[in-house]
Amino acid sequence: MPRPYRQRFALVKSTPEFRVPREARADTFPNMNLISPQNFVFATLIGVILLLYVLRLKRKDRIVSSNLLWESALRDLQANAPWQKLRSSLLMWLQIAFLCLAVFALVRPSIKVLASGGQTIAIVIDSSASMAATDVAPSRFGRARAEASRLIKGLSPGDSAMIVAAAAQTHVLAPLTTDKNALQRALGNAKTEDTTCNLREAITLASSLLRNKKNAQIYVLSDGAVAPLDDLSTGKIGLQFVKIGTGNNNLAITAMDVRRDYAQGSPYQIFATVRNFSKQEKKIELELGHDGDLVAVRPLTIPAGGTVSQLFTEGNFKQGLFSVGFDGKDDLASDNIAYANLEAAKNLRVLLISQGNVFLEKALNVDPNVQLVRTTATDFVAGKNDYDVVVCDGEAPKNLPPSNQLLFNAFTDLAPVTKGKGVAQSPSVVDWDQRHPVTKFAPWNDIRFAQAQSASVKAWAQSLVEAERSPLVVAGERGGKRVVWCGFDLRDTDLPLRITFPIFVTNSLHWLSAPRGSRNAQSAPLRAGETVPLDVPVGTKELSILAPDKSTRRIALDKTPALFSGAQNVGIYAASAGEWKKTFGVNLLNAAESDLQPRNALKVQGGKSVGGENRARANRELWSYIALAALALLGLEWWVFHRGV
Repeated sequence: MPRPYRQRFALVKSTPEFRVPREARADTFPNMNLISPQNFVFATLIGVILLLYVLRLKRKDRIVSSNLLWESALRDLQANAPWQKLRSSLLMWLQIAFLCLAVFALVRPSIKVLASGGQTIAIVIDSSASMAATDVAPSRFGRARAEASRLIKGLSPGDSAMIVAAAAQTHVLAPLTTDKNALQRALGNAKTEDTTCNLREAITLASSLLRNKKNAQIYVLSDGAVAPLDDLSTGKIGLQFVKIGTGNNNLAITAMDVRRDYAQGSPYQIFATVRNFSKQEKKIELELGHDGDLVAVRPLTIPAGGTVSQLFTEGNFKQGLFSVGFDGKDDLASDNIAYANLEAAKNLRVLLISQGNVFLEKALNVDPNVQLVRTTATDFVAGKNDYDVVVCDGEAPKNLPPSNQLLFNAFTDLAPVTKGKGVAQSPSVVDWDQRHPVTKFAPWNDIRFAQAQSASVKAWAQSLVEAERSPLVVAGERGGKRVVWCGFDLRDTDLPLRITFPIFVTNSLHWLSAPRGSRNAQSAPLRAGETVPLDVPVGTKELSILAPDKSTRRIALDKTPALFSGAQNVGIYAASAGEWKKTFGVNLLNAAESDLQPRNALKVQGGKSVGGENRARANRELWSYIALAALALLGLEWWVFHRGV
């Protein structure tokens, strides 16, 4: 087919939302769209043609001796009589038909056809955890790869394409190329990751690489389980969303945590939440395991769309790798099990600098592994900084060296805030971070404060508890040291009388003493895509890690702890370096990815949406064919006129 008439991959601009065609008839009866419907205004010219046949020219009367020779002229005279009854004329109908075809061509009709490549296309394939669902055969990701392969096969000589994988991080699997074999090889090597999908980053990258390319189009192959892309704009580049997936028959472990139980005397507690995303009630047996051995089984019934939580305390284990899972037939297997490491308890040397605070001392001693040393700011001696955490209550010595610090109404060189002027009277908590290890499990909503120090959070720190005009609790890491700052005096609040206080203090000690890069000293459950800190022996030069798929990665080390960023899939990883060994589990624990309900549209800039198609389709414009038919009709009209038909 000649180049001008090749199918185009431009996004239809006249309608803000694409509609998903019914799969049963999409290929046989494609929907028609009008790209420039405003050009229907030219249809008013039909009235002009009719007026030309209704009105006649004004002529002067002349007296002649006979009209025998003027009979043929009389017929033309009658035809031009003003406002007479319209008479049928072949020329008139040919002219009206030509004008109708011309106007139809101007509105640029197009039909949706199965896309078969294009001049320049980018294929963005969602490779996040939800794409491993098996509600379509062989899986959502397998279906997306098949659709991408069809697009690649449809490329014509000279056409170019690229492939981008969208997970927590964006990967260019194949740069812009005309080599179909290279594209197919890159597509064959694509794999899913048990992480979220950063679709905005992937589309932005693709649009930047296609900028200034003619007839550029981006195909997004995804189930649409992503956050709204409200600020996304691709400019003149077309964007099409190909919806993958049909159902949501899934049961998932969406939360798990393991911690020592100091209050009840039990060595540990494991908390797990199971959520049913399907529309049917589910019955399962939730199993607790320890280092591969079955410890307990709990039969559960989870209502449709409901959640059930369980607390395990069975056994007398003081450390090891725990697992919580179930066997069930659902569409996604990676969220049916979760792991958490309970590290062996270690002694924490804590220095308390205070004039005396019974409540704070008792909270610090909740953990039996804490070795507490008390002193005052005036008695503090620099140089003896072998403490895991330094706690300052209302005062901080000027010669305090860099250390992990818990500060109450005190400021040091490492404080994560800048001191403001004055104090805030009777501040109330408006929000707090319920996911951060320091404030996790500690409710702050009903805590009362008489006053709090005004301060502003530094760029490298994070506000954990917020009041109306000032932060109350701020945490941050700087220069390899962690600091938690509290902008209030413990005597000006009822916090020490609440259950929140010992939980907060214990959480702070564990987070402050944890290896750099980790979230908690007790090794809270790891999620796929997170960086895993590994406290290898000092002097280790190489680390070997065996992944769940039995592949091995070797990492050269120059410092400790080692930071491993390759845990992208759920399962058990085994790290080793000489005699040192460590096993850790990686989880999904992501309700957004476990919710497999495919979305019908992607929300983009300006509140508009790009509707999902079941197959990758393109807009084939018909105006060129209609224009050729109009020209042929115009030639026929010219022939009829000169033949006098």
